[in-house]
Amino acid sequence: MRRPSFSHGFTILELLIVIAVFGLLATLAVLSLNSARARTRDAQRVSDVSVLRTALSEHYLQKSTYPVSGPIALGQPGTKTEVLGLNGFSAPQDTMGLVYLQRVPTGPTLNEYYRYHGGANGYSLRFQTETDTVLGKANVFYAHASGIDGKDEEK
Repeated sequence: MRRPSFSHGFTILELLIVIAVFGLLATLAVLSLNSARARTRDAQRVSDVSVLRTALSEHYLQKSTYPVSGPIALGQPGTKTEVLGLNGFSAPQDTMGLVYLQRVPTGPTLNEYYRYHGGANGYSLRFQTETDTVLGKANVFYAHASGIDGKDEEK
């Protein structure tokens, strides 16, 4: 009687299952990484806005007014808003006297700028989040001297 011979190795089906499992794990890893990156960008935005609010408060304490300006994109090249000094937002070469921010922060993604408009007694600083944060669901927010909310008002 002859014994059946078995070859050692994997069948095509077993290999396909292993490849499918690896593909699924890779997909989940990429999705998780993208979500973590978005949360990191949102943390950077909230931090930048906090730094800007602090500098604007210092400006107000010195001058008893906020920088008066129509809507401007802070830090955008060509807008002369790279520095916050005693005379408000300006280009670095135009700044004289006390400087509150040597470099006005810009958003964490390419060509992302925070929008500022302000009057003598208040300001509004616009930014947008990608994920849910301590501020709430992903949305457009406005920072003011009194806090952060969803209203574009100078307060």
